[in-house]
Amino acid sequence: MKFKIFHEDQEILNQCNRFIAGWHGLGEIGYITVSHMIEDLKLKRIATIMSSGAPPFISVQNSQLRLPFEIYGKDEYDFAVFIPHLQPYRHVQIEFSEKMSEWILKQNTFSEAYFIGGVDARLKASENNIQYIPTRAFLQSTSLNSDFLSEVKMNLLDPGLFVAGPLAIMLGYLDMSMFPAIGLLAYAQRERPDPLGAVSTIEKLNEVLNISINTNELVQNAQTIEEEIKRQLAPIEESQGENLANKRMYT
Repeated sequence: MKFKIFHEDQEILNQCNRFIAGWHGLGEIGYITVSHMIEDLKLKRIATIMSSGAPPFISVQNSQLRLPFEIYGKDEYDFAVFIPHLQPYRHVQIEFSEKMSEWILKQNTFSEAYFIGGVDARLKASENNIQYIPTRAFLQSTSLNSDFLSEVKMNLLDPGLFVAGPLAIMLGYLDMSMFPAIGLLAYAQRERPDPLGAVSTIEKLNEVLNISINTNELVQNAQTIEEEIKRQLAPIEESQGENLANKRMYT
């Protein structure tokens, strides 16, 4: 599989010590979260990924080609945000995710990675809105906020639940590489895109990253956002001959 990352703003990328990614998955929580981060913080594209694992779709946004896999950042923030407008083809997801993980490890500036996903809201058994799945190195990190680490340990993903897709592959690869990374899985509706479910994740990222992303738009425009995401996904799912929303697991 071909895989190449084109760096468009190396200076901004060099100052990023945290990597954030939100994949399509249950409730589209990851995709909604990173999309809203990029829009609300007015991040700029700093890198793109060219891969033979990308479905053959592009679009135009803000007078610029929007490619399947893009990375965003801004000089006033210390994180890079990866947004996959499309999922890589299923048969190359393992290889694609491993190459993404290798790239993260090769960046000397990255010290943490955060992966956003969802877990079925019907499984919720406590007041906490997020379950966590950390790597060993994340739990052993001495640079992270101790209160957040305590919260993570108290709200680990329930035993017996499975995480699937690129998020799972990347977390597994980074765990074996002893790199600090964590999955934030917000409770979400299984049958549809869930903008309201993404609010919990954004609020937690605000706290952990010391930023201020406004969630009012997600709350006020939840139905519009849901319909727009369905519209974007429809031709892609049709081209792959399957209804991905019914086949996804927890990320």
